[in-house]
Formats: sequence, structure tokens, C-alpha cells
Amino acid sequence: MTKAVEGELIPANPVRSTRLRLGSIREVRRKLQKVYEMSKDGRISTQDGSRLVFMLQALAGMIRDSDLEERIKKLEQQHVKKS
Repeated sequence: MTKAVEGELIPANPVRSTRLRLGSIREVRRKLQKVYEMSKDGRISTQDGSRLVFMLQALAGMIRDSDLEERIKKLEQQHVKKS
């Protein structure tokens, strides 16, 4: 069933997205697991799954680098305070 709104048709019951946040390595790992399951079950092509995995791996690397950068900065600040 659809409803007309200002000349456009929209679903009466919009589907809610179950998007995961991808701000931590743990969240990226969960998304990787979902992509694997979707590829294995045939819900997405293995080619699309491979592309998503590549992007998620790049994102995980950036998160890891960002976390390391923060930790190094804190250590340097502590070293300066002790000096």
C-alpha cells in the first residue's frame, strides 16, 4: 500500500534500515561477518561481497591508525609533562 504525498508515492510502512555504525574495529568485524553470510547465502554476489570486504578492510585500517595516532599523542604529552 502506498500514500500520495505532494505528488510522490511512498510506502505506507517504510522499511527500517538495520545499518551498523562503523566507528570501531568491532563494528567493522560484525559488518564483515554479515557480508560473508550474505555472499555465502547468495543474497549478494561474491563480486559485490569482495568489494565490500575491501572497503571494510580499508576502513578498519584507518580506524586502527587513528586509534594508534591518539595513543601516541597521549604518550608524547605525558612524556613532555614529566620532562
